[in-house]
Amino acid sequence: MRAFPRFALGVVLALAATATGCVTIDPNDRDRPPSQPSETADLAPDQVAGVPIPDGQIDDAIAQLDGLAQKLLDHTGIPGMAVAVVHDGETVYAKGFGVRAAGSDEPVDADTVFQLASMSKSIGATVVAQQVGAGVVGWDDPVIEHLPTFALAEPYVTEHVTVGDLYAHRSGLPDHAGDDLEDLGYDRAQILERLRLLPLSPFRITYDYTNFGVTAAAQAVADAAGADWADLSQRVL
Repeated sequence: MRAFPRFALGVVLALAATATGCVTIDPNDRDRPPSQPSETADLAPDQVAGVPIPDGQIDDAIAQLDGLAQKLLDHTGIPGMAVAVVHDGETVYAKGFGVRAAGSDEPVDADTVFQLASMSKSIGATVVAQQVGAGVVGWDDPVIEHLPTFALAEPYVTEHVTVGDLYAHRSGLPDHAGDDLEDLGYDRAQILERLRLLPLSPFRITYDYTNFGVTAAAQAVADAAGADWADLSQRVL
């Protein structure tokens, strides 16, 4: 390690001493009342706007969406899209643009259903997080604690893999484990039962994206809540 030059060290110390000497305390500060907590002090971080929104700014932004959406269609060449804006818990804008498929005359509207891959991960994690907050389950709960029929190829992993492990894709299951069975027509229960037949990568030190690993964790949470997963999701969301 190279020695710090004495001259440079002296300059640093001198600057530090100078900066320290520049700090002054206003004697009037001692008589000032303590600051009061802000109106948002009791709110969760995600409920507090980082910057106050001026009156009318939301309306001004929404007024530009039609033009922005059309520019996006023209720039990308996609046939259609839908845009929705939720503000303060209310849908303040919902509109479709373009058509549902290239060469089609069927327009996209605010109620058009889109096939979006893996939306279930964020939605499902939200449901699980709510149940964790309610004390129904914990992220560190072993899956078999709530889903006794769950099993993987290695007994140790079966006993220790947690809800959080499966949502983090670190159970050791191979990439997209079980997806091919779904393509062949197997139902959810049949696929979950067959995960035990798949060889595992090292537990918690490898990452492989698995739809049915997440499904197993979600099923465990639903069973812990004493509800069907669809009903639980509807109630929570």
